Amino acid sequence: MLNRPIAVLGGGNGAQCMAADLSLHGHDVKIYEHPQFAENPNISRVLCTGEITLRGLKKEGTGRLCEATTDIQVALSDVDLVNVVIPALGHELFFATMIPHLRAGQTVIVWAGDFGSLRLAKQIKDARPELNITIAETHTIPYGTRISEPGVVDLLLTSPRVGIAALPATRTAQLISDLEEMYPELTPMQNVIAAAVANPNPICHPPGSILNTGRIQYSGGDFRMYGEGITEAVARVIRGVFEETSALADALDIEVFQYEDRDFRTNTSIMGVSFEAPFDTHGIIGRIVGPKTIHDRYITEDLPFGLVPMSQLGDRLGVPTPLIDSFVNLGSQICGENYWETGRTLETLGLDGLTKEEIIALVEQEQHAPATLEEERP
Repeated sequence: MLNRPIAVLGGGNGAQCMAADLSLHGHDVKIYEHPQFAENPNISRVLCTGEITLRGLKKEGTGRLCEATTDIQVALSDVDLVNVVIPALGHELFFATMIPHLRAGQTVIVWAGDFGSLRLAKQIKDARPELNITIAETHTIPYGTRISEPGVVDLLLTSPRVGIAALPATRTAQLISDLEEMYPELTPMQNVIAAAVANPNPICHPPGSILNTGRIQYSGGDFRMYGEGITEAVARVIRGVFEETSALADALDIEVFQYEDRDFRTNTSIMGVSFEAPFDTHGIIGRIVGPKTIHDRYITEDLPFGLVPMSQLGDRLGVPTPLIDSFVNLGSQICGENYWETGRTLETLGLDGLTKEEIIALVEQEQHAPATLEEERP
C-alpha cells in the first residue's frame, strides 16, 4: 500500500500524529473529523490549513495533507486503507457514519481497537451484510504523542512493537506485508481477540486511576498517574489484572505479549516497555499529566470497552476475573454510570451464545471469499 491514498479518521493526538507522520513520508493522506467535534480548536485549525507540524521523534516537519475534511464521503473516496484512530468512546458514532460509504476491498484498521474490529464487523453484518472488507485492530498505537498547540503534535515516545491481527486472521500475513514499509514494528497476533486482550491500557489505567481517585479529585487536575500514582502496592494490582487477562488468553489458546517480573516493578509498570524514548523512557512517561478528572478515558474508556468484554469472555469460558470485575464495579460507582450496561458486551460484539470453538472460528477463518478492488471497478 506504499504511496496509495490513506484516510485517517479522528482529530485527536494519535490521529494527527499519524496523519503528519505518513504525510511527511510521502503518502497522500486525508484526515477526517466528525462534524460534531469540528469546532475543537485543536482540529479546527487543521481543517482550515490542511497542515500538521510534527516535532520530536521520527521525521520532523510540516505534513501537508491532501484533504482535511468533515465530509466522510470525501475522506473515504479513492482510498484503500482507512485508519480509525479515535478513542473507543467514539467508535459507535464513527462506525455508523462510515459504514454507508465503505466499499468492497478496502482495509479498515482500528488502532488500539478495544475489540473495535468485532464491533465494526457486527455493525456491518447488520447494516450491509454483502460488504466484504478486511478489518483489523492493533493492541496499541505506534505513537506516544500529545497535541501541544493547534496544528502541532509532539511525538514523545514510540512503540517498539505493535501487535496486529486481521479479521479474519487468514488475512493478517498479507496485511502486514502491505503495511511493513510504513510500520516495520507491526507484529502478527493470532487473532483480533489476542490484540484486544494484549492492550496495556485496560491493564494499567483502571488500577492506576481508581486506586488514586481521592488524589485525582483533590489535585484539581495536577496529577501524574505514572509519576506518582503507581506505587509498589498499585503495581501489584496491575500485575494481578495482567494475570487475569493472561488466563483468559490461555483459555482461548491464544498468545499475548509477556513481560519480565522487573517490568512490573517500576512506576510506569508495563507501559515503560510498551513505549520507549531514546533516553529516559520512565521519566518521560512519568511526567505526562493525567488523569485530570475521574471522567477521564483511563476510566470511561478502559473499563466499559476494555474490561467489560474481557469479564464477559471470562464468564463464558469459566475463567474467574475478580480484579477486573471489581474495577468495573468501582468505576461504575465512582463515575455514576453502570458500565456493565453501557460497555461493550458479547452481544454487541457478535459473540453472544458462541462456544470457545465457535468464537475462534469466527475470528480466524474466512466466512466467504474476499472481493478484490478490480472486481468492484467498472
